[in-house]
Amino acid sequence: MGKKTMAALALIIPGMTAFLFFNIYPILYSIYIAFTNAKLGNFPIQAPNAEALTFVGLENFKWALGDPKFRSAFVWTWGFVATSVTLKVIVGILLSVLYNNKYVKGKFFYRALLIIPWALPLLFSVMVWRFMFDPVVGPINIILKDVGISNPPDWMTSVTWGFVALNLIEVWLAYPFMMTVITSALQSVPDTLIEAAIIDGASYWQRLTRVVIPIVSKPIAFATILTSAASFQYFLVPFIYNAGLFEDRFLLLYGYRKAFGSSVPHYGRAAAILLIATIVLAVYMFVNMRITKLQEGVKG
Repeated sequence: MGKKTMAALALIIPGMTAFLFFNIYPILYSIYIAFTNAKLGNFPIQAPNAEALTFVGLENFKWALGDPKFRSAFVWTWGFVATSVTLKVIVGILLSVLYNNKYVKGKFFYRALLIIPWALPLLFSVMVWRFMFDPVVGPINIILKDVGISNPPDWMTSVTWGFVALNLIEVWLAYPFMMTVITSALQSVPDTLIEAAIIDGASYWQRLTRVVIPIVSKPIAFATILTSAASFQYFLVPFIYNAGLFEDRFLLLYGYRKAFGSSVPHYGRAAAILLIATIVLAVYMFVNMRITKLQEGVKG
């Protein structure tokens, strides 16, 4: 073996080892746990007189698919994906079009302010929003009372209004990403096309919907797919906001509570839930990539 090969292996092996240990091994180990009866008492250490850790095949997956709370979490998660992504895309497009307009003065200053949510720690942002939605001392309900709404929503204990609150929080957290991607795409639209549309008598709405958006449709589709995947994996925000209220409304939160929030944590069932969520997300991403043909754009 030559010196160059030895030097190359010396550089590659440490990184490959770290990758396998910190990425591949946890994934494979989680898959293994999903097919066992791992729970408190036999995992990770076997306790005396406890049921032994055994391979149970598809039992955890059968239990998950037959559990009403799992089905509820699955439906609510996709409902959240549909509502939050729609809002994020609409807000992202509106802000991008607004601040890409040549008549807006100080647009760079406004853009800098608008990406502040992106820079703030997530924990801090959610805690601030949690205070704002507090039904007693929160400024949102205080303002609603001031404008004449005597019985404002209970954002913290009502599932419906809590769901609305989570959508608003998610839009605030994610619109900087959408705005950045769409703004970058809008800047690539040739001015000659816009001028030609103006000469042909197209209105502003016609120019926007028939010229501009079709040109930037792939970047918008790419951002939409990414942000919908993030919405599907929604965990930390509902966990901080009110984990008990939403434990059977979001898949990852439900899996986490099954592993660490129940009286007898069942790690095998939790791993099965999270593995199902991973498979569903992978299929969703694959189908959307094929439908939008984003991979063809990359190849081109």
